[in-house]
Amino acid sequence: MFPKGQRHKIGVLLYLLIWFVSCFWLFGLVYSGVLQSWGGIKLEPVKDYVFYAIAGAIGGTLYAMRLLHEYYDDPMTERWLMWYLLRPIKCGGAAVIMIILFQSGILLLQTNDSMGAKIGIAFLVGFGYGKVLDKLRSLTETLFNGNGKYGCSGTPKEKDDSAR
Repeated sequence: MFPKGQRHKIGVLLYLLIWFVSCFWLFGLVYSGVLQSWGGIKLEPVKDYVFYAIAGAIGGTLYAMRLLHEYYDDPMTERWLMWYLLRPIKCGGAAVIMIILFQSGILLLQTNDSMGAKIGIAFLVGFGYGKVLDKLRSLTETLFNGNGKYGCSGTPKEKDDSAR
C-alpha cells in the first residue's frame, strides 16, 4: 500500500501522536488523583516532577511532529528514526533536570515560582531541547574548565592555528 519510507513516516507520526495524547491523558490521571502509583512507586511525593516530565515530553513531541511535517518529503534515515523515537523521552528527562537546576539556584531565571510557571518552563525545555543542551554544554565548560585554556585531562590544549 505505502512505500517502505512512507510506512516509517506514518509509523513515526502515529508514535508521536500516541505520545502527545497519552501525555495529556496521563497528566489528567495524575492531577485528578486517579493514578496514585506507577510500577509500585507512589506518585504523590514526586507528583510535581511527573508534571514537569510530562510537560517536557509534550514540548519535545510537538517539536518532533513539526519537524516531521516540515521535512516530510526528505528520506527517513535510521539516524532520524532514532531521533524521533527518543525525542519525547529525552525531553521529559531534560525538563525535570532543568527545573531541579533552577530550584537549586545553579541556574537563575526570573519567573514566578508557581506550578504553572514551572510546567511552562518544562514545556519550553522540551520544545527547545537542542538549544538547552547547547547552553548546558557551554555552562559546564565555563564551570569545570575555567576559561577553556585546559582540556579534559587538565593538560593545556593545543593552539588552533585556523584562527590566523
